[in-house]
Amino acid sequence: MRPKQLLVVEDNDILRKTLERYLSSQGIRVTSTRTVASARRLLSDHSYDALLVDINLPDDCGLDLVEPPSDSAIPVIAMTAEDPARYKQRACDAGVAAFFEKPFSLAEIGRILRCVFAGHRCLPYCTQVPHMKLSPDCSRF
Repeated sequence: MRPKQLLVVEDNDILRKTLERYLSSQGIRVTSTRTVASARRLLSDHSYDALLVDINLPDDCGLDLVEPPSDSAIPVIAMTAEDPARYKQRACDAGVAAFFEKPFSLAEIGRILRCVFAGHRCLPYCTQVPHMKLSPDCSRF
């Protein structure tokens, strides 16, 4: 089985490098970038199994990378440190598979990724991703 491919879009250099190291140690092939513009270039040139994106990026809102939900959409996991209540519904409406706030544990992001890679969503309050089933492992989100 081929390793899962993940694109991480995070402008905080320390967090981005920490995620790269940890997720790579879990057998995930990680590509990372700092901006929406560079993420768009990477998405047009490469195929990914999921996208882990910060909402507040230097050049745009990370949710702008999310296409309307469809069966072929790349699952998106959104994260934010700023006012999660402000973005929760917008993330749901955009069709993200999971949404959580910083800070988080590396084990937590690993668990969320396993759920999403298995085709599950981690948003029990949101039904905007009809092709993904709610995972019992993510029921606390």
